[in-house]
Amino acid sequence: MVAIRKTLIVLLGSIFIAGLGTVLFLNTFYSSHLPGAPDKEAGRIYQMNANRFTVYGTKQEFQRLSISEKCLPFAGICGLIAGILNFKYRDFSPPGSKPDLRRHA
Repeated sequence: MVAIRKTLIVLLGSIFIAGLGTVLFLNTFYSSHLPGAPDKEAGRIYQMNANRFTVYGTKQEFQRLSISEKCLPFAGICGLIAGILNFKYRDFSPPGSKPDLRRHA
């Protein structure tokens, strides 16, 4: 049971890190690599807000950013559940933070 719980915590934590990392990467990359004005020849006509900048990208770039931002609350919930489970069961605690019950037995 402990192995399943640890696997679940790692999986949920990984979903959180992947979701957050994707949104941060796309926002940073798009804000520095996409033009600030529409470029019809390149197909960059979709307006996006990336890292507080208005940029224009292709339909695919717009969809990537939109989907990643829509999935961010799900990733946050996964991270919250992983944190609560780890706090409750202390499966991934630093050494010395758990009481050693074997000494008292």
